[in-house]
Amino acid sequence: MKYFKIGTVGTFEGVKYTVIGQAHKHVAYRYADKWDEILLLSETGEISFLNCSYGNYTWLREDHTIPAQEILSNTDAVFRFQDRDYDFLQGYNYASKYCIGEFHYDVIDVKNIRCSDYISPPYIISIEKDEKSKRISTFSGRHMTRKQVSAMFNDYRIESQEKEGIGIAQPVLGGINVRTFNKMCLALIGFVILASIFWSTTRSYRQIFHENIPVSWTDPQTEDFVSKSFYIDSNATGNYLEFSTTASLSNEWIEAALTLVNEANGEEREFGVISEYYSGVDNGYSWSEGSNMGTVGLSSVPGGRYHVKAKIFSSVTSDKNLYLEARYASTEVWNTCILVFPILGLMIIINLLKRRYELMRKGEIDNLFESQA
Repeated sequence: MKYFKIGTVGTFEGVKYTVIGQAHKHVAYRYADKWDEILLLSETGEISFLNCSYGNYTWLREDHTIPAQEILSNTDAVFRFQDRDYDFLQGYNYASKYCIGEFHYDVIDVKNIRCSDYISPPYIISIEKDEKSKRISTFSGRHMTRKQVSAMFNDYRIESQEKEGIGIAQPVLGGINVRTFNKMCLALIGFVILASIFWSTTRSYRQIFHENIPVSWTDPQTEDFVSKSFYIDSNATGNYLEFSTTASLSNEWIEAALTLVNEANGEEREFGVISEYYSGVDNGYSWSEGSNMGTVGLSSVPGGRYHVKAKIFSSVTSDKNLYLEARYASTEVWNTCILVFPILGLMIIINLLKRRYELMRKGEIDNLFESQA
């Protein structure tokens, strides 16, 4: 590469490195999957590699602490090393197209070398096994940005170098660990659901008051009824209440025009509850519609002392008893959905993006919106 001529000196993490060799390599029989290997010799005599593929850089050095045999024989998709989870990325053989400079290994005869790459972005482990001699070499390293490489060699041209795709160990999605992210989201969803169940069982549908109101068939409009006073719990967001009326109806209806009165400030909230039930036989088929019970909900009701006024209208044909009841109602299902669905949606989006980025990393697609072949 034009940026890394033999003898070029750079400094990385306080150590000076000199370029002593360059090799252009590609995956066997896949010439488009290519990279340049820059061989670096440190001032302390250690060998490192700086690989560049389409403007994406990876720094590697030999690492004898890697348990190669254990990793290669591992049947799981993930293994843990030095407190990081590594995923298998790819296995391949490679070929050297041309080289220049000095190398501490046979850079030409590489046909028997099988490579396996494992990533935990921005970190990478690469294992090379000579299938003929059975010799194994292990390397560890990390993704490097063009800016980092540019600063290392003090060459601004590197930073403006053209780039395609994403690097083999380049972090995506802000570097978040998607596996950990999924676990945290699922734990949060579980907590929200359990909290919702606990809240609904300890509070929801607790009765506030109930009254029996006589309804006369001779008077379709009953005189105003006033309930006894009752208390509603104080709540930072207000209470959600459910009012219901129940009566035994047969082709009749009853409407209760209700007013909830706050005795502290006189504030009134008017609403109505209708119960209606009809049935019959039509062309030999029986039918029915409606219900003996009617319900209505009131939201954001503050705590305090209240009573209810009721005016009853009806079409009853006999005297009835109308059972009026008020309970604390549950909004936990709705509230749970409001919290859970966005979390699930975010999980789906993050995982879909992660999958697309990994396809780009493997070279199966060129951008996020390209369909997989």
